[in-house]
Amino acid sequence: MSRGKRRYNEMNESSVTPDEDFTVCVEIADRPKTACKAIMNVQLTGDGVVSEEDEFVVSEFPKHVKRGQKYYFPINESKIKNVTGVKVRGDMMVGKAGWNIDKFTVTNNKTGQQNVIPVFTNIKSERTYTFLVDDVSLPQMDSRRAERQNDLEEMRDLYELIEEKLPGGPPLVKTLPSEEEFSFSYKLEIVGKLKELELDAKVRELFSGGFKEMADIEKVYHWVFDVFPEPSNLNRWRDDVLFGMQRLMGVNSNVISLCTKIPEKLNVNGEMLQPFLENLSLPEALKRKRIFIIDYEILQNLPTKAGYVMSAPIALFFQRNDGKIVPIAIQLFQKSGVANPVFFPSDPENTWILAKMWFNVADANYHQSVTHLGLTHLKMEGVVASTHRQIHKCHPVYKLLMPHFIYLLAINSSGLPLLLDQGGYGDKLLTLGSDGMKALIVRKHKKWRLDVEGTLPADLKRRGVDNQKLLPHYYYRDDALDLYKAVRLYVRKYLDLYYASDNEVRDDYELQNWRKELTAPVSKQGLDMKGVFGENGKFSSKEQVCLTLTSIIFTCSAQHAAANFRQYEEYAYPPNLPLSLRGGPPKSKCALEEDDLVQSVPEKTTTYDTMVITNVLSTRAMNKLGDFEVK
Repeated sequence: MSRGKRRYNEMNESSVTPDEDFTVCVEIADRPKTACKAIMNVQLTGDGVVSEEDEFVVSEFPKHVKRGQKYYFPINESKIKNVTGVKVRGDMMVGKAGWNIDKFTVTNNKTGQQNVIPVFTNIKSERTYTFLVDDVSLPQMDSRRAERQNDLEEMRDLYELIEEKLPGGPPLVKTLPSEEEFSFSYKLEIVGKLKELELDAKVRELFSGGFKEMADIEKVYHWVFDVFPEPSNLNRWRDDVLFGMQRLMGVNSNVISLCTKIPEKLNVNGEMLQPFLENLSLPEALKRKRIFIIDYEILQNLPTKAGYVMSAPIALFFQRNDGKIVPIAIQLFQKSGVANPVFFPSDPENTWILAKMWFNVADANYHQSVTHLGLTHLKMEGVVASTHRQIHKCHPVYKLLMPHFIYLLAINSSGLPLLLDQGGYGDKLLTLGSDGMKALIVRKHKKWRLDVEGTLPADLKRRGVDNQKLLPHYYYRDDALDLYKAVRLYVRKYLDLYYASDNEVRDDYELQNWRKELTAPVSKQGLDMKGVFGENGKFSSKEQVCLTLTSIIFTCSAQHAAANFRQYEEYAYPPNLPLSLRGGPPKSKCALEEDDLVQSVPEKTTTYDTMVITNVLSTRAMNKLGDFEVK
């Protein structure tokens, strides 16, 4: 075959012609950051014969390139009948950062046969890469063990884990690898949206000063309705039923538990609660499983922003005859006392409302620090890194997990400073501020277990809410269970394709090394993750692997979606779910005026910043579960 330089051509399937032996489709992952005038050498392999090198040059990518965009070029090689793979080498102009390619598709123009060759690699200069058709194998069955080991050693250097970014918390990647960076279009959409909202001086000017009355807060959506739409319901802060529904279908729906006994630290008795139990006695209500509890003891004695107070509340909820739950008692701090009364729905209206708002401050700070950032982002970052470090890209488990990890490290790399640095959004908006958020993340990290909090059925059972006859309006539980079961079935069937028996699991040294790193102490480059399925420090069955992978995939997908995508809906109207309140919580049952509520809610500038960050965080820029950006 003659050697020659060719350019990528953007073509469709109708452009494939039988005039050439093969048409190669390159599916790119991103727009190169450097000059595009570089040469990539490509060889087809197959039938024991390789072609001569066919050089082709990319002069310039289009201005708007998205992940998955395809480029085609022809190759003549009549000797090859069955393609087994490709060899790729970039010249010096490709650079050390490399060009990120998702896959090649090679079409035999005579027979119509297509071979998909997965890549998902940065093709860097001065190295030849070999990619095979259906390049999936367990390590103990692969003849290229040395090559796999060399690749993993490179990944361990690239994905080095350190504790210094969040001492005492989940280990994080030292430096973001270039392979993990945002795609060009995704970064433009998210970062551009944030900058646009932050720099809109005219809009920010409208949010100067404080509110004069509660009704003024609603007016902000009329000023900027095209950017900040009005949330669907502005009455959660007033309505007890809507306040109860926040526990079952809000952004923090995985904390409520069945109450089997009133804790001694909560200063209530049957006589106090009787008016709210629909003619049941307290023992009857407990026996019939009609009382539920949320206890934020974990929030005690955390650092806060100067001048702000962090409550550590205990709240009881009652399931009414119509199946809906309502709050029936709120104690804002753990230790009862004269200055820490229990508030009831029968208290003066604004006093009860303010008690609920202070409970929601605790709920919001826990949600942002633990449910969202701490678990679905930071905890999972270590899992992503360990997967790269210990499981080769040709391993079936690697290919199963990677579509669920897309952009997670990039989001963390940009989001961690944005939310946790001094002066960042978390520091400005949350009562805990930066130091308190970090301390809370560390506290939860030390207690969290993959086989309990990280596994949906076990977590529901731990909280006593796994029976679907309880809490008929617990939509988070019911929807999440269906998704969890679907993911678990998907993972089980996938594993059955590659593991004929449990023996092959036990012999899979890459998978075993991965589990070892997940559970190893941080001092030994491990994640110190508790509750990873297995026994005697190893995976001994496919079912243990299936449970582990299911929990990880569910956390990175469905659980993250539940914690993240309704943020604007919940937080954009501060009385519904305030990230902070001014002043201090009520210390008596004295009647309050509306002005007392106005003086407690955040000022306009804080409201604006809350709307900005929750608007951006709620952006749905990724595909739905199962419709992967990369396949």
